Amino acid sequence: MPRKYQDNQLVATYFATRRVSARFLGVVQKYDSGKYYVRYICGDRALSCDRVFECHTRELWEPDNTFIDEMQAAQVQMYNSIVRSRAERTHAYYANSNERLIWSSFAAKRILGSHFFRTFPVTQMVWRTDYVC
Repeated sequence: MPRKYQDNQLVATYFATRRVSARFLGVVQKYDSGKYYVRYICGDRALSCDRVFECHTRELWEPDNTFIDEMQAAQVQMYNSIVRSRAERTHAYYANSNERLIWSSFAAKRILGSHFFRTFPVTQMVWRTDYVC
């Protein structure tokens, strides 16, 4: 069966299940059994490590410059809010705040430098039945 997206291709993603929805810029890791496995590069979520999402073809599309800029701004804003909350000592809101700060810093530098293929040392798989916080 022909593939619409190739491995290591940059894609815009809207991952949606009953439990969670996420809009992000990602990179296709592999294609298996009709599903794409997409690594989260940047977006509006404060994660604690790189996540690989199991996505359907209909959830992916070619990113344009506007979308990339929007996701870049969201990632930098997330990093700034984490740093601000730690400086003001209001970081109790974020669970795993040290991990989120480290990953958010890595993700912001990755997107600002256009190093889309750099991977964080810790990666977790996100299945369609998982809850992602």
